[in-house]
Amino acid sequence: MKGSNPIAEYAEGEIAIAVLAAGKGSRFGGGKLDATLRGKPLGRWITQSAEQAGFSRRIIIVGQTTPNFIQGLSGWDVIEKPDAEDGMGTSIAAAAKAAEGCTRLIIALADMPRVSTAHLRNIASQSAIVFTAYPDGHAGVPAAFPARCLPRMENLSGTNGAASIDWEEDIQLLPPPEYGELDDVDTVEMLERLRVTL
Repeated sequence: MKGSNPIAEYAEGEIAIAVLAAGKGSRFGGGKLDATLRGKPLGRWITQSAEQAGFSRRIIIVGQTTPNFIQGLSGWDVIEKPDAEDGMGTSIAAAAKAAEGCTRLIIALADMPRVSTAHLRNIASQSAIVFTAYPDGHAGVPAAFPARCLPRMENLSGTNGAASIDWEEDIQLLPPPEYGELDDVDTVEMLERLRVTL
């Protein structure tokens, strides 16, 4: 499966990435994903990394309010799910449903602008369930799941994430190239710090 798709060498079949963009952003004061960071909307950073990674399917989950940056996306399936604002589990369930037929699903968050294409490709290239290893040792996103996991993920709801499932199999924890990639923007103050340091 060599060719123009840089992910193609890693796995047979389609690999999907789902970016979760349904959060209310209440700690930010609203409009978080459309806030500008270094000349482009915050939500555009992770979507560009996903595009550069070469995933066959690209999905974005939005809630009741669709961020404006979505209008500039090309090649993305936008899933509108108003109840996704109830928590990450509801968004993951929608992503798993949308990824049916794919061999692997990557889950990423729209408010993590520093996640690199290299890290996305690395977790995509594995065959096991993969969570990102955080500095304190906990498992987080981005995360990657083989197709056999999707039916169980479709049953998630509310604030229960994929890490809450007892997978009953070995799980890989992979750190990003730099732990700074795991910065997420919850507040205006965090965005201001990234504007200075990014």
